[in-house]
This record gives sequence, structure tokens and C-alpha cells, in this order.
Amino acid sequence: MTGGASYTLSLPKDWIKQQSLKVGDVIAVVTRADSSLSIVPHQKVPLGLDKTVETTLSLNKDQDSEQALRVVVAHYLAGYDVIRIRFPPSSTPNLRTSLREAARRMFVGAEILEESRDELVIQCISSYDDLPAPKVIARMSLIAKLMVRDAVESLRSRDVALSDEIIKRDEEVDRFYLFIIRQLTMAVLSRSMIQAIGLMDPRDCLVYRIVSKSLERIADHGTTIAAMSKTIEHPLPPRLLDEITKVSTLTNSVLENALKALVKEDSIIANASIVSAKRLVNDAERIASKFHEYHLGPSSVVAVRLVLESLKRVAEYSEDIAEMGINLTARRRELY
Repeated sequence: MTGGASYTLSLPKDWIKQQSLKVGDVIAVVTRADSSLSIVPHQKVPLGLDKTVETTLSLNKDQDSEQALRVVVAHYLAGYDVIRIRFPPSSTPNLRTSLREAARRMFVGAEILEESRDELVIQCISSYDDLPAPKVIARMSLIAKLMVRDAVESLRSRDVALSDEIIKRDEEVDRFYLFIIRQLTMAVLSRSMIQAIGLMDPRDCLVYRIVSKSLERIADHGTTIAAMSKTIEHPLPPRLLDEITKVSTLTNSVLENALKALVKEDSIIANASIVSAKRLVNDAERIASKFHEYHLGPSSVVAVRLVLESLKRVAEYSEDIAEMGINLTARRRELY
């Protein structure tokens, strides 16, 4: 204490030298959710990444665009705002076109800044304030939930157009999934990003990582159900359709309650969702065990079995989401 009212803290000399600080320089003192303080040189306070990565993709004739895309996606997930891709002279225009269209389709807020025969520059201009992690999860939840519901409807009505439309929706879920992984990666690297992306605690990153992956997989199973509905050549028996619809309705309820438990941090709702999920799995297995009663053709048996398996998987992923809601409930009590 100095002067009877002010408190001072001595900073390590080695750290001062490493940061190239001198008398009169400004540093930021950042308050964390766990009541700790972080001291950061003012010029290094991360307000958002502004990095340019230059990647030369040396592909031979035996390699395809998917391998190049994996490298670009990896740099997007790493949090780079500008990705500069340089192509070797042997590359074809198709590779550049493929990467350009993939970036626009897969990355939130992606714009093409420059494009030439040997170079492609992609800038990600998305704002974390406009699309924080909880909002991304809410959007993914809505799309995935409606995909599963509509996929079963396409099975009942044998609506091929609806099935195709559901399959296309999966791309939107994948876009949000990549975006939230990008956010969480940046938050892990820079603690000041935790609140910027709408989270309260660094440990929430793990929760949102698991929840986002569960939602991405739920959307995939919605796509599987829609795809299987297109392979059934003849209408299914009404009694079997009713059984599948009951399981689907319970699936939607399980997922809805799991998401509600996550948002409200309510362990009671979460546990109820988990109990219902286990009952759903038993119901689906019971229906599968009675296929011989419906005299289905081989292709229909395969399709319906995969539909029931997907509904079971949706329930299991909903259990994971519910468990994350319980974890958040315990953590909030710890903080308060």
C-alpha cells in the first residue's frame, strides 16, 4: 500500500524485458470470470485475429482437391482472418474453383479478396459480437431438430423433394459447426475471447465443443433418414409407420428437453431427457425385432432399420447434450 489508499504490484523484470515495455507504457488489467486478473501489454490486447497465412499447395496429378481443402479448413479453424493460398504452376483452374466455392459454402462470412491463376485470397469477415457461441448453438439446434422431424415426415409421405431439401440443410449445420469450432479455438488461445464469444467460463469451451459436435451428428442422422426414405420402393404398412412416428415424436421430445436443459441449466429437465432417451432406445429395438410381421422387402428392411438406428443415435447424442446441461448447472453453483 502506498499513500494510504493505493495498492501497487511489482511486475517481474524478465517479463518486462520480454514484452519490450518501458516507463510510461500502458498495460491492461483484465478481470476474469473466476475473479482473477490478467495483465496484458496494451498493444497486445487481442481485439480479434488479423493474421495472414500463405499456404502453397504442391499437389501432384494423383492428389485431389479434398486434400487441399483440408489444409484450408485447418487454417480457418485456427482463427486466421485472411488465408492466402498460392498454387504451384502445375495446378489446374479446377482446383482454384473448387476451393473458392467450398470456402463460400463452408465458411461463415467468407469473401474472396483476390483471385488469379496462381493465388487465391480468402477473408473471413464474420463478427463474433453478431454471432456469439450461444446464438450459433441455438441456430444449429433449430435446424437439426427440424431436419429430424421433417425427415420422418418425408418417410411417411414418400416426398422425394422434401428429402432432397433436408439433405441440403445439412450444409448449413456444417457451416455453423466449423464457425463455432473456430470461435472456441480462438477462446482457448486467448482468454480475453471467452466473453467476446458469449461464454462465462473457460471450461464452457469444452461444453460447447461437445454440444456442437452432437448437433452436427444429429443433423447427419436427419440426412440419413431423409436419404433412406428415398430408397423405399413401396409404401410401408400403416401400423409400422405409426410405430416409427411414435419413436420420432419421443426423439423430438428428448432433443427438445436436452436443449432446454442446456439453455436453462436445469438438471431436472436434463435427467428427465436422459430417462426418456433410454426408453426410446428400447422402443426402437422392439420395433426392429418385429420386422418379420410386416413382410417387408429386403431394401425396405435395410432402410427402416437404418431409420430406427438413426433415431436411436439422435437420442444418444441428446443424452450427451443433457449431460452438458447438468455439468453447467454444477459449475454455476460453484461460481455463485
